[in-house]
Amino acid sequence: MATPAIKLLASLLGLAIALSLPACIFGAQNASVGSESGLDRAMQQNAVKTDEMMQPNGKVKVNKAEENAYKALLAAQNGDPATRIQICEDFAAKFPTSHYLPAVYGVLTSSYFAAGNTDKMFTSGSKAIQLDPQNVDVMSLLAMAIPRRVKATTPDGAQQLQTAEAYAHRAIEVIPTMTKPATIDEASFEKAKNDKLALAHSGLGLIDFDRQKYDDARAELMQAVQLASSPDPVDYYLLGNADMKNGHYEDAVAAYDKCAASGPMTTVCKSRGESAKHDLETNVGRQ
Repeated sequence: MATPAIKLLASLLGLAIALSLPACIFGAQNASVGSESGLDRAMQQNAVKTDEMMQPNGKVKVNKAEENAYKALLAAQNGDPATRIQICEDFAAKFPTSHYLPAVYGVLTSSYFAAGNTDKMFTSGSKAIQLDPQNVDVMSLLAMAIPRRVKATTPDGAQQLQTAEAYAHRAIEVIPTMTKPATIDEASFEKAKNDKLALAHSGLGLIDFDRQKYDDARAELMQAVQLASSPDPVDYYLLGNADMKNGHYEDAVAAYDKCAASGPMTTVCKSRGESAKHDLETNVGRQ
């Protein structure tokens, strides 16, 4: 059984929602998580090197065509989502018993997410976690994405949100226990872990907001924006909403201002920010 650190080496991180978020949220989030990081690519390459080193000991049965196909997949990671999807689907069809499949389905999950194909994102993510129940990359991504796609009142919605919540808590539990691989520098490893933790906290924050647990939502979303190396404008938008529900009008203004700083949510966040400023001037907030 592989340790969480090795599983991180072998996997990748790569919208109307229950709260009626603006349509631009879909584009905003896809832009921020649509491709894998340089660290993720290093991890994938390290996994190939590890298997090559294990080959002489007979611990891994090497299929040369499979190895070459997987290296081609790695080389295509800077390509567009459609290209990555095609390469991964071809690999899974050609090598259905490959030990690389958890990583391949991880790439498919993030690629389908970037392409906006929700159904196939969920299918690929479920498959990745079935193959590797400790896949923190996929768990953290789905923990964030499911609450943004699923309403509690839709068929199986409550069950899917419970699954997202379980993924988030499991990722938060496992990620801090990971041991830094020798091939990755400390700063890059911490950045990767924190970015994945931010996704998990984002998902929990939205679930709490939907349950009207606004204090809990605020705490989770604050962690999401604090941990992320490039905070998601959607999280600032949601944090502003939670601040407003809690009467933290000044904090809401600050959150909406950060959301409006760039990206496709600028207009809606500016509008929310103006409303928050009005409420700040006319109400006594919990500052």
